[in-house]
Amino acid sequence: MITINGLPCFADVNGDGIVDSGDLGLLLGAWGACSGCPQDLDGNGTVDAADLGLLLAAFGDCP
Repeated sequence: MITINGLPCFADVNGDGIVDSGDLGLLLGAWGACSGCPQDLDGNGTVDAADLGLLLAAFGDCP
């Protein structure tokens, strides 16, 4: 299980309890500069391939 900022389900962008295509769509829709947005999973101010990798690694039901 991947945990970021103490949250085991950090990639559940829409808060529905599962990391799925809904979260993927939100991440892709925010692609690029995005300071402080929930899709910026690694907190670097940009939604990019690193965030996509984190989301895909967390895909599935939240613990």
